[in-house]
Amino acid sequence: MSETRLPGPDDFPAGTLFVIKEFNVPLVRMPDGRWFNWFGGYPSPYDPKFLRVDNNQEADSFGQWLEVLEDTLPAK
Repeated sequence: MSETRLPGPDDFPAGTLFVIKEFNVPLVRMPDGRWFNWFGGYPSPYDPKFLRVDNNQEADSFGQWLEVLEDTLPAK
């Protein structure tokens, strides 16, 4: 089994929004409006209809978002 490669900021186009849902779900909104859930280290399409004003926030930085992502990775 191969190790998960964590994304870097250069893996995302300019204008990407990094969001944290409910303190532990790393989400990404691409500039074209598509959303992805990165929980577990791999992107999967995400339906933003599950977002409410009170259950998510924009990450303070890519680093903060990446820390949340790292916490979702399976234990080694």
